Parts: sequence; structure tokens; C-alpha cells
Amino acid sequence: MKAAHNLKITGSPDFEEIPEPPSVLIVDDDANIRKTLADILILHGYRPAVAASGTDGLAALKQSQANVAIIDLGLPDMPGIELLYRIRSAHPDTRTIILTGNATLETAIEATNRGAFCYLLKPYDVEQLLANLNRALDEQRAEQRLTKQAADLQVLFDLSGSINRMIKPSQLFPGILKTMLSMEYFSFQKKGLVFLADNDHLHLVSHLGIPEHQLDPCQQVRIGDCLCGKAAATGVPIISDSASGPVREPQQGCHLGRHHVIIPLKASEKVVGVLVLYNKPGSSINAQHKLVAALGSHIGIAVNNARIHAETMSKSLHDPLTGLANREFMQIQLKKYFELGQRCGHKFSVIMADLDRFKRYNDTHGHVKGDRLLVRVAAILLRELRDSDHVFRYGGEEFLVILPRTQLPEACEAAERIRSTVEAEAGVTVSLGVTTFDCSMVEEEQLLTVADSALYRAKKSGRNRVEIGGKVDAA
Repeated sequence: MKAAHNLKITGSPDFEEIPEPPSVLIVDDDANIRKTLADILILHGYRPAVAASGTDGLAALKQSQANVAIIDLGLPDMPGIELLYRIRSAHPDTRTIILTGNATLETAIEATNRGAFCYLLKPYDVEQLLANLNRALDEQRAEQRLTKQAADLQVLFDLSGSINRMIKPSQLFPGILKTMLSMEYFSFQKKGLVFLADNDHLHLVSHLGIPEHQLDPCQQVRIGDCLCGKAAATGVPIISDSASGPVREPQQGCHLGRHHVIIPLKASEKVVGVLVLYNKPGSSINAQHKLVAALGSHIGIAVNNARIHAETMSKSLHDPLTGLANREFMQIQLKKYFELGQRCGHKFSVIMADLDRFKRYNDTHGHVKGDRLLVRVAAILLRELRDSDHVFRYGGEEFLVILPRTQLPEACEAAERIRSTVEAEAGVTVSLGVTTFDCSMVEEEQLLTVADSALYRAKKSGRNRVEIGGKVDAA
């Protein structure tokens, strides 16, 4: 197994990168002062740059941002106050310290009004200068933290506002990808995957921008295998910034490129899925790893809510005893096929089935065995019909079947197959009524009336038989 290069697990102790020393720009026309100050700053862990004029100072800042600029008021090409103003306008994050030997009350007030952090006199006291530098950096870091926190909160707010409106899984999973990839806050490539966790595997449920031929090995990934599985197993985001070499450990030939950002989706500390995104080459998300983890929690909660909603909907539309779809779901499906028949001329058929003398069976064998019989008959119906057919528990011992794109002869064959199999395997008999959609029908209830009339006729004719409904039954 090949090891992945430049992978960072954001929860590991070695994830935090060592920050660069703070940078300080010294703008003074006195070469001795520039050198002395630079040597002092290097000794105390700073990264100094020097400029002999205001123009050189602005050029240096344009090339490389400085945390703090130390400015002399008496520069050869422009007043130090003007340089201060131009730095504050073009580089508002840079703190400025005025260091001058020609101090007046007026210049001190003006410098403060123009945004100088502090105003120091030459000859300067080294300890005082270093103390002010540290205070300036502390203020800058605090402001940057607040700015980042505000930006992070805005990202979470925007994400929550988008995905919380999507409760259906069919909308949510593609919506997660589209929302994340549209955020200007990040520099993600326009591609990604969403996996759902199910026991010890991840199942691919949505993808964007990935060629189909690369997806086959990713349809199902064992938790713990490859990077996606490891993120799911540990619950910790994995970030890869490798520019070369393999970064994804082989998983049945899976290789989906580099620059992974693999985010576990968590709800109540449980991993419910994994989101895979890709940084653009040259960009990094390392400084945003806490936000990435927070995003995983927000999305994980939305995924869990969608899953609970889907399960609740499924339970509300299915019979708890047999597992078949219930009457409410039958009405939804019947309406759909009826409208297709009216609009497009699609033929479909309906079978209504009723167990013969079920009350007597219950009275003789008890309700527990009666329930078992219903479960057994439901299993027979599912087995004897096509995957495209729909089987419903209509009520009590009655069942209803919708057979899409099925003419009457084929529907009768299916009904006879059901009748004979139930008699042979369940030890009871069943009566069935069959009908087919007719374009003259104006509402779906007419189909049920015809099928029910045919079923009634089968009962009256001796039970354990199939009867066909016709126009006379619709009257």
C-alpha cells in the first residue's frame, strides 16, 4: 500500500503550522537607525524590512505585506504623515508607529487622527518600542480573529440557510455540493462527492464533476479503508495539499486526484456521512480547519434530519405488519398512473385481492397466526410480481396491486398466478378482481370501483377465482 504524501489530519497534534515571525517595515532616511532597528528586531524574533523613503516603503508594502510599519516623519520625498495616510488607506491591516526626533503636539495629534497606533520620540527606548510593537500585534491579531470569526459565522449562516430548506434526500445531497462549491469564501474546484454511512460502509449518494468511470470503486467504501473511510472512522477531517504523488490510498483502484478535503459529517458526535471536496492547486484550507469541522457538524445535522424525515415518511406510508405500502401511498401512486394514462395514453392495470374466509381463519387459529398469514401472503405477492409493480395493503385482509404498462390479459395471468400460489403455499384461498385503465374514466376512484365489483363477483361465484371488471361495473 502506498503511503499518502502531505496529508494532514486536522485533529492531530502536529497539524498546526508554525507561524512566520511578525514582519516590520522600517521607513527612515537615516541608514544607521535603519540598521540598528533591524538588528534589534531580528534579535527579538521579528522579520524586518527597510526603506529609505516613502516611495520605497510603499513599494515594499505592495510587494510584501507588513504587520507593522515604523515611520519617520522627516522623509526625503514626502511627509511621514502623508505616508501614514497612504499606508492606512491601501493597507488598513498594517499597524503604524511614528518614530521621530522632530515632535510637536500638532503632529502627534494629526498622526493619531490619521490612524497611527502610537507616537514615539527619538532617541527611542528599546523596551518601550518593543512593548508598543507587541501591543500593536496583539491588537492586530484580535481584530483578525474577530474578522475571521465574523466571516466563519457568515459562512455557517449561509450554509445553514441553504441546506436547512432541503429536507428530501434527493434535494439535500446534490444541494450540499452545490452550496459548498458556490461559496466564495473557499477555493474549491467544481467537483465533489457525498457519502452516507451505513453500518461499516460508506455509500456514494451524490457526486459532481467526477467522470463516471472513476466512480465505480467508490460506490461502496468500507469504513477505515482509503482516506474517506479513515475520515469516517476517526471523525476527523483529512486535508491533502500534495502537488505531486499519490494522496489517496488505493481502494479497489480508486484514484480521484489530489488536493482532497475530506470532511466527516457528524450529528450528536456520530459520523453519518463524508463530504469530499478538492482545493484548487496552489490554495490551502489548513488555516480554516476549525471551520471545516464546524461545517461537517452543520451538514451532518441536516443529513441526519433528512434521514429521520425519510424514515418517518416511509413509516407513515407503509403498513407496519406486512411492510407493504399502505392505502395512503396507494392513493398517491394511483393518482400518478391515472394522470399518466390520461395525458400520455399509458395503459396500466389493477388487481384487488381478498383472502377468503379470513375471519373464520382468525377465529379458528387466533389473531397471531392470522397476522402471520397476512405477512406470508404479502411476501408471495412481492415474489410473484415484477419489481416495477406496486403492492399495497388496502385494508384488513385486502390487497391491491398496480401493474404499470400492463394490458388486461397480462394482468389476468398475474392474478391467476397469485391465486394458485397463495392456495399452494399459504393453505388458504384468495379471490381477485382485475381491471385495466380506460381513457373514458374521469377519476381514479372508478378503477377501484370496477376492480372491487369484479372482486365481489368472484366472492359470489364461489371464491378462489379471478374475475374481470368491465364498463358495467363502473356504472
